[in-house]
Amino acid sequence: MLHKYVVLLRMKYVEMFAYQLATIVWMTGAMVQPLITMLVWMNIYPKQEEAFIFYFAVLIFVERMTSAWDVWELEREIREGTFSYQIVRPLHPIHWAIAENFVYKALFFVILLPIWGILALFVPALRFQMSTLQVLLFLAALIVAAAIRFLFSYSFGLLGFWITKVTAVYGMFEAISLFVSGRIAPLSLLPPLIQKISLYLPFRYMIGFPIEIVTGSIQGAAIMYGFVGAMSWLLFFVIVLSLLWKAGLKKNQAVGG
Repeated sequence: MLHKYVVLLRMKYVEMFAYQLATIVWMTGAMVQPLITMLVWMNIYPKQEEAFIFYFAVLIFVERMTSAWDVWELEREIREGTFSYQIVRPLHPIHWAIAENFVYKALFFVILLPIWGILALFVPALRFQMSTLQVLLFLAALIVAAAIRFLFSYSFGLLGFWITKVTAVYGMFEAISLFVSGRIAPLSLLPPLIQKISLYLPFRYMIGFPIEIVTGSIQGAAIMYGFVGAMSWLLFFVIVLSLLWKAGLKKNQAVGG
């Protein structure tokens, strides 16, 4: 399996650089919305300018490290019938998606980290100090967040066996995610009711939870409870994806003969 992943990663690496312009567009486009939102909040709370700069800079990093687009690819492939070619491969199609996600995130990590370091020389708000424990907790939360978001997107993609326009339904959940994941504003600025609801939805654990660890807005027992919630959703989506895959194969055979 390790050798297979090495081959997959090499293939996806070459594929990524074959579309350099698209990669640049994805990178810059992904930063526009957080930067605009940051400017809005800085105008509303000018005294907290540095806090917002730091928060939304971390948001951009976390967003890129957890992003998932598999729902769009799966919907198209299932609708056009090309996904059938992946089903008959000896390796589960999800491994190709995992390899693509890993290469994409590794590329952005290599790009964003030096950019952050350079900007920090000129923007004091981007300079921060984190304990070793805080760094480890952040990395653990980031990995779990990326896994949850990937499984969420892939599970929705598999609904393409039953629904023609999965992305339309997925878009509705993305809209909800904007408000309860910490993407549109720090969770601490949301109404208490929304904050409480976010604890029981998966979106916070996809983006907001890692950011809260970095910014220090949660500590101690709150972090522990956060990991319990994150791992619970991770397990939930593993089970959901497994069930959808098995049911989807039966559905695909019934339709395609």
